[in-house]
Amino acid sequence: MFQTSKRKTEDLSRWNKDIPLTAEGGPLDRGGELRNIAAYYSDGRLIVSKSHQNNPKVLSLIAEIKLFDYPSPKIHLADINKVQACYGISEDMLHFRGKNDDAKMRREVIQLVGEMSKRHASDIHVVVYEQSCIVRARIDGSMEHVAEWPPEYGHSFCAAAFTMADASDVNYQPYEYQGARVSNRKDLQLPPNVISLRLQFNPTVYDGRAMIIRLLYNTDEKTAGDVTALGFTAEQLEDFEFLRQKPYGINVVAGPTGHGKSTTLQRNIISILQEHKYNIAFYTVEDPPEYPIPGAVQMPVTNASTAEERAAAFTKAISASMRSNPDRIMIGEVRDAASASLAFEASMTGHQVWTTLHANDALTIPFRLRDLGVEDFKLSDPDLLTGLISQRLIRVLCPKCCLNLEEHDLSFGLTGRLDNLDIPIEILRKRNPEGCATCGEGNGYKGRSVIAEIIIPDAKFMELIRNDDKVGAEKYWLTELNGRNLMEHMIDRVKIGDVDPVDAERIIGPLIPPQRGSE
Repeated sequence: MFQTSKRKTEDLSRWNKDIPLTAEGGPLDRGGELRNIAAYYSDGRLIVSKSHQNNPKVLSLIAEIKLFDYPSPKIHLADINKVQACYGISEDMLHFRGKNDDAKMRREVIQLVGEMSKRHASDIHVVVYEQSCIVRARIDGSMEHVAEWPPEYGHSFCAAAFTMADASDVNYQPYEYQGARVSNRKDLQLPPNVISLRLQFNPTVYDGRAMIIRLLYNTDEKTAGDVTALGFTAEQLEDFEFLRQKPYGINVVAGPTGHGKSTTLQRNIISILQEHKYNIAFYTVEDPPEYPIPGAVQMPVTNASTAEERAAAFTKAISASMRSNPDRIMIGEVRDAASASLAFEASMTGHQVWTTLHANDALTIPFRLRDLGVEDFKLSDPDLLTGLISQRLIRVLCPKCCLNLEEHDLSFGLTGRLDNLDIPIEILRKRNPEGCATCGEGNGYKGRSVIAEIIIPDAKFMELIRNDDKVGAEKYWLTELNGRNLMEHMIDRVKIGDVDPVDAERIIGPLIPPQRGSE
């Protein structure tokens, strides 16, 4: 409710004249959104962001001032950083925000990347709205709020990040879709554990901007080539070893963006090189290369300004790798008919190919390849399509501080599904929101781990795929080939208390195991 004139007078008599009446807890506290763009003082000063003088919240504030006989507003238009200064933003931040110093802004980009790399964030999202800029980071697969800035600061931050790129469009265009890469570590002094950054810029409504910074980390020499550490089961590790020994065939890793496909490829490629004592020719084609692979010839696809140019450059690089007398080839992603055709051509001429594909699960991979124009006779040959892999990443609970899960933590449906799985609630665990010394304050997780399924097809399986019998192919894989799917791997991790069942269902859906055996 609006305050009366008498109450207003009492408020002003004991209100510090140097603190805005619109401050938090003040007589005219109308929320943080207004404080982003305006500050009103007891002497009548109304400091308004010059970009928001006609904003409805500002006009509403002016009407309220006049209605309840506050001192007549004397409007002063200012940059938004000056408005922020009215509310006691730190001097360091004010000093920085008041300068158009590109070099200093670049250092702020590096500082943010450094802070987030300490928490091993996979990416940082900087979204500039009409009246604010929100910064979030994806840590262990979950988005966390990092900071809130004025929009002008956010725009400058995005522009500075673009100027740091060593592979991008020539000019920064704030209303266009753009991509870029930052990898010049010597000059930019990226954090020691970060090898490069991938940037994606997207225009948003009301002249906004969204920038996503993907952090790519150095590989620890101790874990290079160690597929075991990723979380695969013993049976799956045996499958990988079998696939690595084949000198031909295509092995496809599927899964959503950000779920570790590139890491799985890199670890297996390094394992192949180590197993052959680096005495083989391994070529990779990537857009762009994400991780260094010692011993491999990594061929980047860069500086293409359109999707058509990137596709043409990617195809050209694959063709060049095939003419380079390789023993093995890695294609960063099968993305179109041309790259799919070349991958199968490489396999048919005696090369082993490792690649990634966007598909929901391993069974869907052949159907996605068919959508990309691969002929049925190729998809029916288990000597051509040798390995179908699908994976997700799931947050693993900290073993030191995780808590017992209680019934009120579960929905009615999840409780029923756990009962059907004969999983007693006593063995289930959940995250401790306070964290501990092992996982970090306010964390409760010890990182992420792979949930996966691997299909090594045979002729019968491929025949079912060719006949579009996906249900029959799945049943044959689970029964005759002793397969285990993503859901079963996830349920196993829930049963041993590694994973919160609520987290599990967010990643993979309702915990319902597949039907096995004949109908």
